[in-house]
Amino acid sequence: MKKASKLQVLEFIREREIVTPLDLMNSFGYSRGGASWMLTWLKKQRLVINDQRGEWTITDDGVRRLIYYGRL
Repeated sequence: MKKASKLQVLEFIREREIVTPLDLMNSFGYSRGGASWMLTWLKKQRLVINDQRGEWTITDDGVRRLIYYGRL
């Protein structure tokens, strides 16, 4: 099964406002490690942050990325 793209994950986070790795696992079929890897990868690009342990939100840069690619 093909996993969600970076933009699909960003859209999902923006819609839900706060997500956990479990949300990605349930919505996109990621494994626990795959969901954590995706969120960490997005964090390194400064597109998401985790203010609270296990809770992730999109950053202004993440929203700008969605706008740039016409996803908003």
